[in-house]
Amino acid sequence: MITEKDIRELLEFREDGVLSLYLDTDLTRQPKEKCKLVLRDLLEEVRERVSEEDVERVKKFFDFEYDWQGKGIAIFSCQRKGFWRAYPLSVPLTSGAFVAKRPHIKPLADLLDEYERYCVVLVDREGARLFLIYLGEIREEGGTSGELPRRHKRGGWAQARYQRHIDEFAQQNLKRAAELTAHFFRNGRCGRLILGGTDETLAQFKSLLPKHLREKVVGSFPADVAASEREVLNRSMEIIRDVERRGERELVERVITLASKGGPASLGLADTLGAIYEGRVHVLVVAEGYSAKGYRCEGCGYLSAQEIGRCPFCGGDFVEIEDAVNLAVRRVVEGGGRVEIIRESDALKKAGNIGAILRY
Repeated sequence: MITEKDIRELLEFREDGVLSLYLDTDLTRQPKEKCKLVLRDLLEEVRERVSEEDVERVKKFFDFEYDWQGKGIAIFSCQRKGFWRAYPLSVPLTSGAFVAKRPHIKPLADLLDEYERYCVVLVDREGARLFLIYLGEIREEGGTSGELPRRHKRGGWAQARYQRHIDEFAQQNLKRAAELTAHFFRNGRCGRLILGGTDETLAQFKSLLPKHLREKVVGSFPADVAASEREVLNRSMEIIRDVERRGERELVERVITLASKGGPASLGLADTLGAIYEGRVHVLVVAEGYSAKGYRCEGCGYLSAQEIGRCPFCGGDFVEIEDAVNLAVRRVVEGGGRVEIIRESDALKKAGNIGAILRY
Protein backbone atom coordinates (compact mmCIF):
# COMPACT_ATOMS: atom_id res chain seq x y z
CA MET A 1 0.00 0.00 0.00
CA ILE A 2 1.53 3.31 -1.07
CA THR A 3 1.93 5.91 1.67
CA GLU A 4 2.48 9.64 1.97
CA LYS A 5 6.14 8.85 2.76
CA ASP A 6 6.43 7.05 -0.59
CA ILE A 7 4.97 10.05 -2.42
CA ARG A 8 7.42 12.36 -0.66
CA GLU A 9 10.32 10.15 -1.70
CA LEU A 10 9.18 10.24 -5.33
CA LEU A 11 8.87 14.01 -5.20
CA GLU A 12 12.43 14.36 -3.93
CA PHE A 13 14.12 12.04 -6.43
CA ARG A 14 15.68 13.73 -9.45
CA GLU A 15 17.84 12.33 -12.23
CA ASP A 16 17.80 12.42 -16.03
CA GLY A 17 15.95 9.56 -17.68
CA VAL A 18 13.67 8.40 -14.85
CA LEU A 19 11.17 5.83 -16.18
CA SER A 20 7.64 6.03 -14.77
CA LEU A 21 5.40 3.16 -15.84
CA TYR A 22 1.73 2.63 -15.06
CA LEU A 23 0.07 -0.61 -16.14
CA ASP A 24 -3.53 -1.81 -15.91
CA THR A 25 -3.24 -5.43 -14.74
CA ASP A 26 -6.89 -6.13 -13.91
CA LEU A 27 -7.25 -9.74 -15.12
CA THR A 28 -11.00 -9.69 -14.47
CA ARG A 29 -11.37 -7.42 -17.51
CA GLN A 30 -8.58 -8.64 -19.78
CA PRO A 31 -6.25 -11.62 -20.21
CA LYS A 32 -2.68 -11.51 -18.96
CA GLU A 33 -1.35 -11.73 -22.52
CA LYS A 34 -3.10 -8.48 -23.43
CA CYS A 35 -1.48 -6.77 -20.41
CA LYS A 36 1.92 -8.00 -21.54
CA LEU A 37 1.26 -6.74 -25.06
CA VAL A 38 0.41 -3.27 -23.73
CA LEU A 39 3.58 -3.39 -21.60
CA ARG A 40 5.70 -4.26 -24.63
CA ASP A 41 4.21 -1.38 -26.63
CA LEU A 42 4.78 1.09 -23.79
CA LEU A 43 8.42 0.09 -23.42
CA GLU A 44 8.90 0.36 -27.18
CA GLU A 45 7.50 3.91 -27.14
CA VAL A 46 10.10 5.11 -24.62
CA ARG A 47 13.04 2.89 -25.61
CA GLU A 48 14.98 5.72 -27.28
CA ARG A 49 14.69 7.95 -24.20
CA VAL A 50 15.40 5.48 -21.41
CA SER A 51 18.35 3.24 -20.60
CA GLU A 52 18.32 -0.42 -21.65
CA GLU A 53 18.98 -1.31 -18.00
CA ASP A 54 15.61 0.14 -17.01
CA VAL A 55 13.79 -1.67 -19.81
CA GLU A 56 15.36 -4.99 -18.84
CA ARG A 57 14.64 -4.42 -15.14
CA VAL A 58 10.94 -3.89 -15.93
CA LYS A 59 10.81 -7.01 -18.11
CA LYS A 60 12.47 -9.09 -15.38
CA PHE A 61 9.99 -7.81 -12.81
CA PHE A 62 6.95 -8.88 -14.82
CA ASP A 63 8.49 -12.20 -15.86
CA PHE A 64 9.66 -13.35 -12.41
CA GLU A 65 8.48 -11.12 -9.58
CA TYR A 66 4.99 -9.70 -10.11
CA ASP A 67 2.17 -11.94 -8.83
CA TRP A 68 -0.58 -10.42 -11.05
CA GLN A 69 -2.97 -10.19 -8.10
CA GLY A 70 -3.62 -6.44 -8.21
CA LYS A 71 -5.63 -4.33 -10.61
CA GLY A 72 -2.71 -2.09 -11.49
CA ILE A 73 0.89 -1.26 -10.74
CA ALA A 74 3.06 1.86 -10.69
CA ILE A 75 6.80 1.47 -11.34
CA PHE A 76 9.61 4.02 -11.11
CA SER A 77 13.08 3.08 -12.27
CA CYS A 78 16.49 4.69 -12.67
CA GLN A 79 18.96 1.79 -12.58
CA ARG A 80 22.13 3.82 -12.90
CA LYS A 81 21.26 5.41 -9.54
CA GLY A 82 20.02 2.15 -8.04
CA PHE A 83 16.48 3.53 -7.85
CA TRP A 84 13.60 1.07 -8.18
CA ARG A 85 10.11 1.37 -6.73
CA ALA A 86 7.12 -0.84 -7.58
CA TYR A 87 3.69 -0.25 -6.04
CA PRO A 88 0.98 -2.89 -6.71
CA LEU A 89 -2.46 -1.29 -6.54
CA SER A 90 -5.91 -2.67 -5.79
CA VAL A 91 -7.64 -0.05 -7.95
CA PRO A 92 -7.70 0.31 -11.76
CA LEU A 93 -5.54 2.86 -13.55
CA THR A 94 -4.73 3.98 -17.08
CA SER A 95 -1.62 2.45 -18.64
CA GLY A 96 1.16 4.81 -19.68
CA ALA A 97 4.93 5.29 -19.73
CA PHE A 98 6.86 8.53 -19.13
CA VAL A 99 10.53 9.52 -19.12
CA ALA A 100 11.66 12.71 -17.41
CA LYS A 101 14.07 14.16 -14.86
CA ARG A 102 11.73 13.17 -12.06
CA PRO A 103 9.08 10.49 -11.46
CA HIS A 104 5.80 11.26 -13.22
CA ILE A 105 3.37 11.40 -10.27
CA LYS A 106 0.19 12.85 -11.79
CA PRO A 107 -1.53 9.44 -12.24
CA LEU A 108 -0.77 8.69 -8.59
CA ALA A 109 -2.22 12.05 -7.56
CA ASP A 110 -5.35 11.06 -9.49
CA LEU A 111 -5.63 7.82 -7.53
CA LEU A 112 -4.93 9.36 -4.13
CA ASP A 113 -7.62 11.94 -4.79
CA GLU A 114 -10.17 9.39 -6.02
CA TYR A 115 -9.52 6.80 -3.31
CA GLU A 116 -9.02 8.85 -0.18
CA ARG A 117 -8.57 6.96 3.10
CA TYR A 118 -11.85 6.46 5.03
CA CYS A 119 -13.32 4.41 7.87
CA VAL A 120 -16.37 2.11 8.00
CA VAL A 121 -18.03 1.06 11.26
CA LEU A 122 -20.56 -1.79 11.30
CA VAL A 123 -22.78 -1.55 14.38
CA ASP A 124 -25.48 -3.57 16.09
CA ARG A 125 -26.81 -3.66 19.66
CA GLU A 126 -24.14 -6.14 20.75
CA GLY A 127 -21.02 -4.53 19.30
CA ALA A 128 -19.17 -3.11 16.31
CA ARG A 129 -16.45 -3.80 13.74
CA LEU A 130 -14.18 -1.06 12.41
CA PHE A 131 -12.48 -1.05 8.98
CA LEU A 132 -9.89 1.18 7.32
CA ILE A 133 -10.18 1.45 3.51
CA TYR A 134 -7.50 3.02 1.34
CA LEU A 135 -6.78 2.75 -2.40
CA GLY A 136 -9.28 -0.08 -2.76
CA GLU A 137 -7.79 -2.16 0.07
CA ILE A 138 -9.69 -2.99 3.23
CA ARG A 139 -8.30 -3.90 6.65
CA GLU A 140 -10.23 -4.64 9.81
CA GLU A 141 -8.85 -2.49 12.62
CA GLY A 142 -10.70 -3.79 15.67
CA GLY A 143 -14.10 -3.99 17.28
CA THR A 144 -16.18 -4.38 20.41
CA SER A 145 -18.56 -7.12 21.53
CA GLY A 146 -20.99 -7.65 24.33
CA GLU A 147 -23.90 -9.98 25.05
CA LEU A 148 -27.48 -8.95 25.72
CA PRO A 149 -29.37 -10.68 28.57
CA ARG A 150 -31.35 -13.75 27.52
CA ARG A 151 -35.07 -13.41 26.98
CA HIS A 152 -37.61 -14.90 29.43
CA LYS A 153 -41.29 -15.65 29.03
CA ARG A 154 -42.78 -13.53 31.80
CA GLY A 155 -45.01 -10.63 30.78
CA GLY A 156 -46.44 -7.50 32.39
CA TRP A 157 -44.22 -5.28 34.50
CA ALA A 158 -41.50 -7.92 34.61
CA GLN A 159 -41.31 -7.91 30.83
CA ALA A 160 -41.12 -4.09 30.75
CA ARG A 161 -38.29 -4.08 33.31
CA TYR A 162 -36.51 -6.78 31.33
CA GLN A 163 -36.80 -4.72 28.14
CA ARG A 164 -35.33 -1.70 29.90
CA HIS A 165 -32.52 -3.95 31.11
CA ILE A 166 -31.78 -5.04 27.53
CA ASP A 167 -31.88 -1.45 26.30
CA GLU A 168 -29.37 -0.42 28.98
CA PHE A 169 -26.99 -3.20 27.94
CA ALA A 170 -27.37 -2.21 24.27
CA GLN A 171 -26.70 1.44 25.12
CA GLN A 172 -23.49 0.47 26.91
CA ASN A 173 -22.39 -1.63 23.93
CA LEU A 174 -23.04 1.27 21.55
CA LYS A 175 -21.21 3.65 23.85
CA ARG A 176 -18.11 1.43 23.83
CA ALA A 177 -18.30 1.26 20.03
CA ALA A 178 -18.49 5.07 19.83
CA GLU A 179 -15.47 5.40 22.16
CA LEU A 180 -13.48 2.96 19.98
CA THR A 181 -14.35 4.96 16.87
CA ALA A 182 -13.35 8.24 18.50
CA HIS A 183 -10.04 6.74 19.63
CA PHE A 184 -9.32 5.54 16.08
CA PHE A 185 -10.00 8.97 14.62
CA ARG A 186 -7.79 10.69 17.18
CA ASN A 187 -4.83 9.16 15.35
CA GLY A 188 -5.77 11.26 12.29
CA ARG A 189 -5.68 8.29 9.96
CA CYS A 190 -8.74 9.18 7.86
CA GLY A 191 -11.14 12.01 7.27
CA ARG A 192 -14.45 10.33 6.41
CA LEU A 193 -16.74 7.93 8.22
CA ILE A 194 -19.37 5.55 6.81
CA LEU A 195 -21.77 3.58 9.02
CA GLY A 196 -23.40 0.19 8.45
CA GLY A 197 -26.32 -1.32 10.34
CA THR A 198 -30.06 -0.79 10.90
CA ASP A 199 -31.55 2.70 10.81
CA GLU A 200 -32.58 2.56 14.48
CA THR A 201 -29.19 1.32 15.74
CA LEU A 202 -27.24 3.78 13.59
CA ALA A 203 -29.33 6.70 14.85
CA GLN A 204 -28.50 5.70 18.46
CA PHE A 205 -24.82 5.15 17.65
CA LYS A 206 -24.45 8.43 15.80
CA SER A 207 -25.95 10.35 18.73
CA LEU A 208 -23.18 8.96 20.97
CA LEU A 209 -20.36 10.16 18.72
CA PRO A 210 -18.60 13.46 19.47
CA LYS A 211 -19.89 16.34 17.34
CA HIS A 212 -16.74 16.52 15.21
CA LEU A 213 -17.16 12.84 14.31
CA ARG A 214 -20.86 13.18 13.48
CA GLU A 215 -19.80 15.81 10.95
CA LYS A 216 -17.44 13.29 9.31
CA VAL A 217 -20.25 10.81 8.55
CA VAL A 218 -20.79 10.94 4.78
CA GLY A 219 -23.24 8.07 4.39
CA SER A 220 -24.61 4.77 5.66
CA PHE A 221 -25.91 1.47 4.35
CA PRO A 222 -27.96 -1.44 5.75
CA ALA A 223 -25.68 -4.27 6.83
CA ASP A 224 -25.24 -7.11 9.28
CA VAL A 225 -22.34 -6.67 11.69
CA ALA A 226 -20.97 -10.00 10.40
CA ALA A 227 -20.87 -8.81 6.75
CA SER A 228 -17.87 -9.87 4.68
CA GLU A 229 -15.01 -7.51 3.94
CA ARG A 230 -15.88 -7.66 0.24
CA GLU A 231 -19.45 -6.49 0.92
CA VAL A 232 -18.22 -3.68 3.19
CA LEU A 233 -15.71 -2.57 0.56
CA ASN A 234 -18.18 -2.58 -2.34
CA ARG A 235 -21.06 -0.88 -0.51
CA SER A 236 -18.87 1.82 1.02
CA MET A 237 -17.05 2.60 -2.23
CA GLU A 238 -20.40 3.25 -3.94
CA ILE A 239 -21.09 5.89 -1.28
CA ILE A 240 -17.61 7.40 -1.57
CA ARG A 241 -17.92 7.73 -5.37
CA ASP A 242 -21.20 9.63 -5.00
CA VAL A 243 -19.67 11.86 -2.33
CA GLU A 244 -16.64 12.55 -4.53
CA ARG A 245 -18.70 13.51 -7.57
CA ARG A 246 -20.89 15.84 -5.51
CA GLY A 247 -17.87 17.44 -3.86
CA GLU A 248 -16.14 17.91 -7.22
CA ARG A 249 -19.15 19.73 -8.67
CA GLU A 250 -19.31 22.04 -5.66
CA LEU A 251 -15.56 22.74 -5.78
CA VAL A 252 -15.57 23.59 -9.50
CA GLU A 253 -18.54 25.90 -8.98
CA ARG A 254 -16.70 27.63 -6.14
CA VAL A 255 -13.54 28.16 -8.22
CA ILE A 256 -15.47 29.56 -11.19
CA THR A 257 -17.59 31.84 -8.99
CA LEU A 258 -14.58 33.20 -7.11
CA ALA A 259 -12.65 33.83 -10.33
CA SER A 260 -15.61 35.55 -12.01
CA LYS A 261 -15.94 37.92 -9.05
CA GLY A 262 -12.24 38.75 -8.97
CA GLY A 263 -11.67 36.74 -5.81
CA PRO A 264 -8.70 34.54 -4.81
CA ALA A 265 -8.97 32.05 -7.65
CA SER A 266 -7.48 31.36 -11.08
CA LEU A 267 -8.77 29.73 -14.25
CA GLY A 268 -6.88 28.46 -17.27
CA LEU A 269 -3.31 27.23 -17.59
CA ALA A 270 -1.53 30.59 -17.89
CA ASP A 271 -3.00 32.22 -14.77
CA THR A 272 -2.79 29.03 -12.73
CA LEU A 273 0.88 28.42 -13.59
CA GLY A 274 1.63 31.98 -12.53
CA ALA A 275 -0.10 31.45 -9.20
CA ILE A 276 1.78 28.19 -8.66
CA TYR A 277 5.12 29.94 -9.27
CA GLU A 278 4.18 32.56 -6.67
CA GLY A 279 3.26 29.85 -4.15
CA ARG A 280 -0.32 31.04 -3.81
CA VAL A 281 -2.23 27.86 -4.72
CA HIS A 282 -4.23 26.32 -1.89
CA VAL A 283 -6.35 23.87 -3.94
CA LEU A 284 -5.55 22.93 -7.54
CA VAL A 285 -8.38 21.54 -9.69
CA VAL A 286 -7.52 19.67 -12.88
CA ALA A 287 -9.82 17.98 -15.39
CA GLU A 288 -9.09 14.25 -15.55
CA GLY A 289 -6.77 13.42 -18.43
CA TYR A 290 -5.82 17.04 -19.11
CA SER A 291 -2.25 17.66 -20.22
CA ALA A 292 -0.59 20.55 -22.04
CA LYS A 293 2.93 21.55 -22.96
CA GLY A 294 4.49 24.58 -21.31
CA TYR A 295 7.77 26.38 -20.75
CA ARG A 296 10.05 26.55 -17.71
CA CYS A 297 12.77 29.08 -17.00
CA GLU A 298 16.07 27.30 -16.44
CA GLY A 299 17.14 30.06 -14.09
CA CYS A 300 14.35 30.58 -11.55
CA GLY A 301 11.84 27.89 -12.50
CA TYR A 302 9.11 30.29 -13.64
CA LEU A 303 6.37 28.47 -15.56
CA SER A 304 4.63 29.83 -18.66
CA ALA A 305 1.91 28.48 -20.91
CA GLN A 306 3.27 30.44 -23.87
CA GLU A 307 6.71 30.51 -25.41
CA ILE A 308 8.54 33.72 -24.54
CA GLY A 309 12.10 34.84 -25.18
CA ARG A 310 13.50 35.75 -21.78
CA CYS A 311 12.25 35.21 -18.25
CA PRO A 312 10.61 38.41 -16.95
CA PHE A 313 11.94 37.64 -13.45
CA CYS A 314 15.56 36.58 -13.93
CA GLY A 315 16.24 36.96 -17.65
CA GLY A 316 16.94 33.23 -18.02
CA ASP A 317 16.21 31.03 -21.02
CA PHE A 318 13.08 28.92 -21.32
CA VAL A 319 12.92 25.22 -22.15
CA GLU A 320 9.82 23.46 -23.42
CA ILE A 321 8.29 20.84 -21.12
CA GLU A 322 6.09 18.10 -22.47
CA ASP A 323 3.50 18.11 -19.69
CA ALA A 324 3.21 21.35 -17.74
CA VAL A 325 0.17 19.98 -15.90
CA ASN A 326 2.20 17.18 -14.31
CA LEU A 327 4.78 19.74 -13.17
CA ALA A 328 1.99 21.93 -11.80
CA VAL A 329 0.62 19.00 -9.77
CA ARG A 330 4.10 18.22 -8.45
CA ARG A 331 4.77 21.80 -7.33
CA VAL A 332 1.43 22.14 -5.57
CA VAL A 333 2.00 18.87 -3.67
CA GLU A 334 5.55 19.94 -2.78
CA GLY A 335 4.21 23.27 -1.51
CA GLY A 336 1.69 21.60 0.80
CA GLY A 337 -1.35 22.37 -1.37
CA ARG A 338 -4.19 20.04 -2.28
CA VAL A 339 -4.80 18.57 -5.73
CA GLU A 340 -8.30 17.61 -6.86
CA ILE A 341 -8.72 15.65 -10.10
CA ILE A 342 -12.15 16.49 -11.52
CA ARG A 343 -14.07 13.90 -13.51
CA GLU A 344 -16.80 14.67 -16.01
CA SER A 345 -17.10 18.42 -15.52
CA ASP A 346 -18.16 20.35 -18.61
CA ALA A 347 -17.95 23.57 -16.60
CA LEU A 348 -14.26 23.09 -15.84
CA LYS A 349 -13.48 22.09 -19.42
CA LYS A 350 -15.11 25.28 -20.71
CA ALA A 351 -13.08 27.28 -18.18
CA GLY A 352 -9.76 25.89 -19.43
CA ASN A 353 -9.51 22.45 -17.74
CA ILE A 354 -7.49 23.79 -14.81
CA GLY A 355 -7.92 26.30 -12.02
CA ALA A 356 -7.17 26.96 -8.38
CA ILE A 357 -8.37 28.42 -5.14
CA LEU A 358 -5.62 30.74 -3.95
CA ARG A 359 -4.29 31.51 -0.49
CA TYR A 360 -4.45 35.24 -1.16
